[in-house]
Amino acid sequence: MAQERKKNRQQQTEAQRLAHRDAVIEHSDNKFVAELTKNMDAFIYTKDFYVALYKQLESGMTSIEAYESLGFDTKKLGKNCAQAAAKRARQKAKNGEFEPKAENYDGSIPIEEMPEMTLEEKVAYQEARIRYLEDYVEFQKKMPSILEEIYSSYSDKK
Repeated sequence: MAQERKKNRQQQTEAQRLAHRDAVIEHSDNKFVAELTKNMDAFIYTKDFYVALYKQLESGMTSIEAYESLGFDTKKLGKNCAQAAAKRARQKAKNGEFEPKAENYDGSIPIEEMPEMTLEEKVAYQEARIRYLEDYVEFQKKMPSILEEIYSSYSDKK
């Protein structure tokens, strides 16, 4: 009987883990997600995510409200994701990682989609945004040769 209960708990835990992984994958296209972990069960957030989350927390939102305002569904992902992210954002703020410097942002989303910012923060963010867009343009310029290399290596295998 005890083994049966343990087996049921393990199955439930496995089912919960899989459901969580599915929810993570479902949210992987969120603008604040840089990538997923190797097991595809957690996010690697952009720098801008933590800045935006912290701004929402400072405006009086709870961890869950702030996380949801950035496009994450805590009903699917769980409240723990929101609370852990908020804890990391507060720690980053405490460590001075949100000072208005371009290197504290990645500039991956338009400034209009960021929470309210001071003038200093806007200038730093725009510098980061320019750097991001310049890198993006450089990557786009390299794309034809990358695709050609992939295509030729594929053709060689046939």
